[in-house]
Amino acid sequence: MPHPTLATILLDQWRSIRALTYDYLAQLSTDELALRLPFESSQSLGYQFWCMLGAHESYLRKLESGTWQGFSCSLDGVGQITPAIIAEKMQAADARMADFLARTDINQPLTNGQPAYDVVMQMLKHEMHHHGQLINFLYCHHLSIPASWQDEWALT
Repeated sequence: MPHPTLATILLDQWRSIRALTYDYLAQLSTDELALRLPFESSQSLGYQFWCMLGAHESYLRKLESGTWQGFSCSLDGVGQITPAIIAEKMQAADARMADFLARTDINQPLTNGQPAYDVVMQMLKHEMHHHGQLINFLYCHHLSIPASWQDEWALT
């Protein structure tokens, strides 16, 4: 049995962490995206998903071009943001990532010298950082804890 490649391992890890994101998103209403934590500088719950998606898309552009192209999010300019629209945009980014990893040697450095696998790891770490933020919203606003989050993050 052949050993999995680093690209396959990282994609599996991404899919696992992103599945948790989808589980959380699936339980939200559009109105809940406006929730904030109880301090003045808190960003909204919807902002967490905007940042997660924008970072994923921006890191993908870095992988595809070889250098940082700046931060942007495909949710910018979209009218009413809903959990379904966020999920749709995330799924498109996930497909781009899977395609990139299938056709690229991620051990090779980008034009800036950074290994491609390091960028994928940044994506994973960023997504997990936001999971911590999302947990704060779960507890602060007494939102339902998805079963997958109870298991993965030992939440009750």
